[in-house]
Amino acid sequence: MSRRTFFPVNAIEVTPGTANDWIDVDVSAYVPAGATGVILHFVNTAGAYNHATGLRKKGSTDARTAELDYLSHCWAAIGIDANRIFQAYVADKDDIDIYLVGYTTSGVTFFTNAYDKSLLTTGSWQEIDCSTEAPNAIGLIFEMVGDPVNEYYVGLRKNGSTDDRKESNWGHNTITAIIGCDGAQKCQGYIADLDQDFFLVGYITDGCIFNTNATEISLSTTASWLDLAAIQDAVMGFIEVHSSYNYNYGLRKNGSNEDIYKYAYYHPWAFVECGANGIIEGKIEDAGVDFFLVGYANARAGPFPTHFRT
Repeated sequence: MSRRTFFPVNAIEVTPGTANDWIDVDVSAYVPAGATGVILHFVNTAGAYNHATGLRKKGSTDARTAELDYLSHCWAAIGIDANRIFQAYVADKDDIDIYLVGYTTSGVTFFTNAYDKSLLTTGSWQEIDCSTEAPNAIGLIFEMVGDPVNEYYVGLRKNGSTDDRKESNWGHNTITAIIGCDGAQKCQGYIADLDQDFFLVGYITDGCIFNTNATEISLSTTASWLDLAAIQDAVMGFIEVHSSYNYNYGLRKNGSNEDIYKYAYYHPWAFVECGANGIIEGKIEDAGVDFFLVGYANARAGPFPTHFRT
């Protein structure tokens, strides 16, 4: 039987108290021993300032930082060490908020130092072979770093998919993305410019389902929190957000009173807890914001930790 590997927690802010440095973030009070990584929700609350952000597993020598646009938000996933510590970089500790929203267990592996899987060909979909780094993987987690000045199109899809969604990425407006891979551990990427980079930070071998072609679960009504299409047997949905402009959007667990509703700076990926019956709520400012379900964490897999969940 497949085992469950993604576990939501009630959101708690874990923003470092020091800016402009790589700072330890200890989450041992919120995730159990044996956890392999964390799911985070980044929000830039500044009304006019972009701020650099960065994530790495404790012990890593990676030092990639890039700006998250003002009034925008996105999700991210990163590894933790045996003491349940990761490191974060924020250029402004007051404007940037980082919320812990979940953790992963065995079946989700994060590297200490990410592997550079950037493409060398622009303007077409290209295979990204992760078979050496991610044996037996069914899904891949990439840090995406865009050009610091220009907005160039970027995309990810499962190998064999006919999806053709490409949208601008700039800086760290997409911190990490999650996508399925085929049985040879290949996915496909698209870049419009060589300044768009992919770094493989982790991979999934169990507890998740990834669609070859993503399922559209977009809304047609604006300015209200509404139920998205149910995701059967899901505990967490992996949603590619595709926006034609920096319109506001939000995604949350069904029944939550969280109200994070800020820019979709073109192309973030979301890791969102499902409520009862696999329901996630969404809110959009404009019909130019679309949601695509690329995969989900299976709620029926076991075993189930009995602590750290209220």
